[in-house]
Formats: sequence, structure tokens, C-alpha cells
Amino acid sequence: MRNPTPFIKKMYAAGVMPIFFHPDEKKCLQCLETAYEAGVRVIEMVNRGKEAVGNFPALRKLADQMPGLMLGAGTIYHPTEAEEYHNMGAEFIVAPVMNPKLGEYCQKMELPWVPGCGSITEIFLAQELGAELAKLYPANVLTPGFVPPVHAVLPKIEIIPTGGVEPTRESIKSWFDVGVCAVGMGSQLFRKDLVADGNFKEIKNNIEHVISIINDLKLP
Repeated sequence: MRNPTPFIKKMYAAGVMPIFFHPDEKKCLQCLETAYEAGVRVIEMVNRGKEAVGNFPALRKLADQMPGLMLGAGTIYHPTEAEEYHNMGAEFIVAPVMNPKLGEYCQKMELPWVPGCGSITEIFLAQELGAELAKLYPANVLTPGFVPPVHAVLPKIEIIPTGGVEPTRESIKSWFDVGVCAVGMGSQLFRKDLVADGNFKEIKNNIEHVISIINDLKLP
């Protein structure tokens, strides 16, 4: 662990950060409940769609009944969006981009934030603005080979790849082998067809499978 802050310890323990959203509030709640039952303890609801802001309070209320769960808001671009979700109880903010103004807001509020970065310069700027964890996005373009050069020059920053991480041992291992803190996964876990069909049992099985892979990789 490069930077053992409370937030980073939580992320390391989690291993995977599922990313989800559905316009239907009931489906959103089912996604959250299923993920928690599968063993997830850090989760991100993405701010995609006009229903997102309206759904978040219900998710926050449910999360309050789930000991140990950390609920964050993602696809946040601007300080106004971060403030809105922070006021509704978001415990961390995730962004697809590295917006310095967003970083300044989160730093001022002592709110953990995970900016999306695609270069060492962006990761450095994020660190300067208080980011403890940088999101490599899109991970399938940057590849695991991007991580060691980052850690060579920025040894304290933690990394989470998102976008293209597959729910297979080969894919997940390729990232943990280069020292990432955790992996972010969205549609690979919450497949649209399974959510639409209400097949949350299979979704739970998929998440449990990913968690078991990660726990196995962590063994000495």
C-alpha cells in the first residue's frame, strides 16, 4: 500500500469498485442490494441520466442500513455536481476527467475524489490537488503497462483502472500484478440484459466470482 489513508485502506480492502446506474429507482436499489450481498463494500453510482439525482437519496437511505458500505457518486465533471451529491451523502466523488476546479472543491471539503486521468501529467496535477487515487480511463487503451512508469515517478499515488477490465482471472491479474489499488467494473458486472430481466441472482454470482478472484490474488 503506497498511501495508507482511511480511503485508500477501504479501497484496498474492497479490491473492486462496481459502477452502476439504472433510471428506474427500484432497479437501482436492487443493484445496490445485490452488490452488497455479494460482498461489495465500495460502490459508485454514476450520474448518467436525468433520474440519477432523484434516485440517489433512496440509495443513500438503503446504504445507511448496510454496515461498512461506502457509497460514492461518479461521472461528476464540475464542483456544482459534486456539491449536490455531497449534500445528499456521497462519500467520495469519481470523475471521467481531471478538472482542477473539481479537485479544488473536493480538497476544500476534504472529500475523497478519484479523477479520470490518461497521462502522467494529469495524475501529477490530480495528486497536487489532493487526489489519493487516480482512475486510469479508459483502461483498455492505456493497458497495465502504463502503471509501472506512473509509480516510478509518482510513488505515492494509488491507481484504479476503469473501462475494459474483464471479469476474468487473466484480466484482473494483469492489473494487480502491476500494483493497482483496486479495479473498477460496470457493465461487465451489471449486464444490461440481466438487469432488464431481473436476474439479480446471476449478477450476484458474477460479482462473487470477481471478488473470489481478487481475494485469491491477494493471498501471499
